[in-house]
Amino acid sequence: MFFNSRVLFIIIIIMSCTACKSTATITELNKLKEAVANNNFEFVANSAQPMSIANVSGLENLLPIGSNLAHINLIGNPNFLIVKKDSIHLDMPYYGVRRMGGTYGSADVGLKFNGESEAIDTKFNAKKNNYSIKYSLKNPKENLKLTLVLFTNNSATLNVVSSHRNTINYIGKWESD
Repeated sequence: MFFNSRVLFIIIIIMSCTACKSTATITELNKLKEAVANNNFEFVANSAQPMSIANVSGLENLLPIGSNLAHINLIGNPNFLIVKKDSIHLDMPYYGVRRMGGTYGSADVGLKFNGESEAIDTKFNAKKNNYSIKYSLKNPKENLKLTLVLFTNNSATLNVVSSHRNTINYIGKWESD
């Protein structure tokens, strides 16, 4: 009896792992590949996940409704990453710790960039049916390293590493024109 329950348990685990396989349709996969090949898509975040702000007390009172220190709701908060050919337009709110410099008294505290990307690295993960795209952005205030992961179901994640601020992740959706 003990042996049979072990075998049954192993079979259930194997079957559940096989069921986790990607279920992307050919249409969804082609749409993703076309958007990346044309460098023509827009990412809008639904939430932000700042790193290393858990020790900041009182901050949770300033966050939008439905948010906590680990997961900030951005619905209704305008934000975007637009990629059109070689041009990148970034305007994302920033929640986190600034490590150096700053524009005290300025309303311009988010992550902003308009221009061309200096370096692009694009990789397709055939197992997960997603693209990972890396951008290196430089502006007069700071340098940004972006890693955007686009999935076939139009969900996406954006990781931003800044030369002046702590890392922040965004979760949202992407669309192509």
